Amino acid sequence: MRWRVVIFLMAFVCSCNRSGQIERADMETVEISKSDSIANYDENDTKNPPKTIACEYFESIPATKKLQDKNTEHLLFAQNIGLKYGYMTDNAFFKERDSLLGSGSLLQISDNKYYKIKDMEHSFPYLTREAADLLEEIGMRFQYNLEKKHQKEYAVYVTSALRTYESQRKLFRRNKNATQSTTSHLFGTTFDISYMEFYRNTDDKIIRYKNIQDILTKTLQEMRLEKCCLVLKESKQQCFHITIIQ
Repeated sequence: MRWRVVIFLMAFVCSCNRSGQIERADMETVEISKSDSIANYDENDTKNPPKTIACEYFESIPATKKLQDKNTEHLLFAQNIGLKYGYMTDNAFFKERDSLLGSGSLLQISDNKYYKIKDMEHSFPYLTREAADLLEEIGMRFQYNLEKKHQKEYAVYVTSALRTYESQRKLFRRNKNATQSTTSHLFGTTFDISYMEFYRNTDDKIIRYKNIQDILTKTLQEMRLEKCCLVLKESKQQCFHITIIQ
């Protein structure tokens, strides 16, 4: 039996106002299926499609300031709007990487004035185009809110992006607070940003500052109210876990 989940999503329009906010079209209804397994791709070119199961109708994503979206909700979106497959091993991903970049399915993210990439031991600095746009929008709106509070210019720190099953297992062995189950990071739609450390652009210093953390939290609350993304504040990981919904 095949399930359908009805979700109200927002389409992106590639234009920004001064605050960095992407101007979005009216919400549209999009149907996506839910599965009890994740499509995967291993280094031996074996591609396994997911099995679909029945589910209840999900009429809408509520607008909320609570940054408590469950990992299952992040995964539901990720596996339906992100990469077609989650990669079993790092080698499987590297084998496909150039093709994914060439087709525009993935973009490599790199340091700029809005965000900095921390050393990633268990993930890779790649996102879907929509997720990369969201990350930049977060940085732009964060800086706009900083300016309104007469603060200096800070960039957010990206601590994690695309993962494979292999890198997720390695992360779990090192950090038992990390999930051992399937993660939305497999599909390029999801990234983590620190709420403890910020990069001050004016003097290239890493800062821990409660007032700055509060401004980032307010920025994400604004965007969550607009239903731009799902956000989970992870206390043990000291990061915001963010998934694009388009």
